Amino acid sequence: MDLERRRDRERYARELAYAAPPGMVAAATAARLAGDWRGACAASGVEVRIDPSDAAFLAADLAGLAPDLLRRHLPRAGNHAVRPALSVVLSRRATVEPRTPVLLLTTPPTVTAPQRLELTVSCLAELDRDWLDLPPWAWHASEVADRRWAYGASAERAAWHFADGTAYPRGTSTPADLRGTVDPAPDRAAEFERLLRAIAPEGMEELYRSAGLDTDDRYRSEWYSRLLTAEQDRLPLLAAETRRLAGRYGELATVFPTLVAGGLELRVSEEGTPVVGIWNRRRRRGGPPGPYGLGLAAPLDVALLRWGALSRDELHPLVHEALFPGRVQRWRPVGHDSSATIRVRCGADWHLVEIAGASLRLPDHDEVEVRRETMLAVLGGRSSGCAAALAAFRTGQKPMPKEIRKWRRHFFARLVHGDTATVLADLAAGCDQLLRDPQGRTLRQAAAAAGAETVVAALPG
Repeated sequence: MDLERRRDRERYARELAYAAPPGMVAAATAARLAGDWRGACAASGVEVRIDPSDAAFLAADLAGLAPDLLRRHLPRAGNHAVRPALSVVLSRRATVEPRTPVLLLTTPPTVTAPQRLELTVSCLAELDRDWLDLPPWAWHASEVADRRWAYGASAERAAWHFADGTAYPRGTSTPADLRGTVDPAPDRAAEFERLLRAIAPEGMEELYRSAGLDTDDRYRSEWYSRLLTAEQDRLPLLAAETRRLAGRYGELATVFPTLVAGGLELRVSEEGTPVVGIWNRRRRRGGPPGPYGLGLAAPLDVALLRWGALSRDELHPLVHEALFPGRVQRWRPVGHDSSATIRVRCGADWHLVEIAGASLRLPDHDEVEVRRETMLAVLGGRSSGCAAALAAFRTGQKPMPKEIRKWRRHFFARLVHGDTATVLADLAAGCDQLLRDPQGRTLRQAAAAAGAETVVAALPG
C-alpha cells in the first residue's frame, strides 16, 4: 500500500496520468483560476448541459469545480477506463433532500466508449439507480484542509516523510521500523502509514477496529479476512466517509454494498458505528453505494513523492496546495520521452531498433530490405528479427518485444483517455501510416472513436 514495489508505483503513476493527463491539468487549471468553470470542464472532457438558472442556484459549487482533479477519483474498470453508466452526485451540502438540485456527473455508457463525461443538474428523487457521492475534497478547489487530511498529511508532515521533509529509507513503513527512533505523536500521517502497512490477513480485523470500524464476529474465517484485505486501501477514508454519507442521506445510507470484493457490506449500527459484514442483498434499501466498492481508495501521491517517482512540482496543483501550503509550485508535466532504443535478435546478430514518436525505425536495414520483408509477411510468409518487430509495432501481432508491447499499450491508452498533448508530441516525432490499434483500426479511425478531434485534424491525409 505504500508502493514499496516498483510495479505498484508504475501502475499508480500510470493511473493518475490516464485519469487526468498533464495537458488536461494545465488547461483546466488555467481556466479555473480565470473563473471559467465551463472552460475547465471543456478542457477535462466534460460536456456541460446546465441551464443558466440552475447554474446560478449552484454557483458556489460550480465556481470551485475542478473536473480534472475529479477524474482522478472516479472508479475505474480493469483497463483503466472510467466505470461505465455511473451517476456521481457532487454537493457540498451537509444534507441533501430528495428534491434539492445537485450537480450530477454521468460516466460513459461502456468501457469502450470515449472517456467523456456529462455534467447536468438533477435531484435524488429523479435518480433511477444507485449513485456515487464524491466528497468535496475530491472535486472542489476550496476544500484544502480536508484534501490534506485525505492525502495523509498532518499539520507537521506528510505520510512516509519526517518533519523536515526527508523521505523514509527503503524498507521503512513507519518511524518505528528504525532502531532508536521514537514514534511521533499520533497524527494523521502516522494513521495513514499504520492503516496502509502490509500485515497478515489474520490481523486485518484488529486493523479495521483501530480505524473506527466494527467487524461482524459471526464471520470469523480465512475467507472473511481475505475480503477485508482486498479493501485495505480504503481504510484511511472509510469510517469518515461512512459517517459523512450516513449524515447526509439518513435512512438511505443504512447499508453500503461492495462492488469490488463482491461479498462485503458496510452498514451503520444504531449507535452510529460503521460495521463491516457479509453482504445481505435482502437488507439493501437503495441509495449511494458509498465508500465501499465504488468509493475512494486512499490517494497515494505522497508515496510516489517518497520514492522519487513524482516531484512536488509534478503534483496536481490542488494537491500541492494542500500538502505544501506556502510553497510556490513551479508546475511541470510528468516527463514523457517520445523516443526509445531497444535491442532485437535479427538472424545471428543483435540489432538496434528505434521508437521515434509513433513510428519504428530500423537503422540496420535499408528501405528495400524493409519493403521486401513487409511484402513477404503480407503474402503469408514469416518475418523475423527487425521485420517482425516492425510488424508487431504496427499491428500488435506476436512475437512482440516487451518494450513494443508497453509502448503500444500506453500510446493507445493515452489516445483513449484524452492525453492529446502527449499523443500529438508522439505524432510530431514520427507517424507510421500503417499503425493499427488493438481493434485493427487506423490511427484516424482510432482517434475518431476516442473523440480526439484535435488528433484527427493533425493526421496527414
